[in-house]
Amino acid sequence: MVNEKYMEYLAYVKEYLIQNGGIVSLNPRHPFRCRFQHTIRVLHWCFRLTEGMERVNQDLLCTAAIFHDIGYADHDNDHHAVRSGRAFHEYAISHQMGDEFREQVERLIYAHSNKYLLQNKNIGMELTLLLEADLLDEEGAMGIVWDCMAMGNVHAKSYAAAYYHIMESSNKVEPNPMVTEKARMFWEKKKRIAAEFADILAEDLMIGSPYFEIP
Repeated sequence: MVNEKYMEYLAYVKEYLIQNGGIVSLNPRHPFRCRFQHTIRVLHWCFRLTEGMERVNQDLLCTAAIFHDIGYADHDNDHHAVRSGRAFHEYAISHQMGDEFREQVERLIYAHSNKYLLQNKNIGMELTLLLEADLLDEEGAMGIVWDCMAMGNVHAKSYAAAYYHIMESSNKVEPNPMVTEKARMFWEKKKRIAAEFADILAEDLMIGSPYFEIP
């Protein structure tokens, strides 16, 4: 069942991003990236990660997920988390949200860019899940599509260029940063998909064949 309150939040976030030039990526390689669509996917990851989970404030988590990137704009996005927290604060005050709930959501939003916090066991389940949901987006199959589209936008001149970019990006070797069991399983699946795809692509492209070494 659709949560009408969340639909209202999302409509506000979308319009806010449009008005501030934050809905599309400023990177010319990534014009296909939409900050609002990312927000929706992070929200869905929150739904998936909390399914069947007890002792988690899902409304707190999902509200933070919806507003976590509202501060993106056409400049200075290294500090978007601060702007996102302030934008939510203004929205919450104008809509008379309870002070305790508002402050808890703001805390999550302000902290969401600090992914190293996943190494801290004392940050609370809602922040852990928000960090995990944010990281799970655009990995695996989506990461491969991202890599290929990015290579197309720089007019890569060979399939091999895309392959090597995939090896450096979506298929790079990195430890599993997730904390919750379900998130760890999703991460491993995504990395397995990227690795299997890269292996097949390498075979199809005959990567390593001495015949390509002819000057």
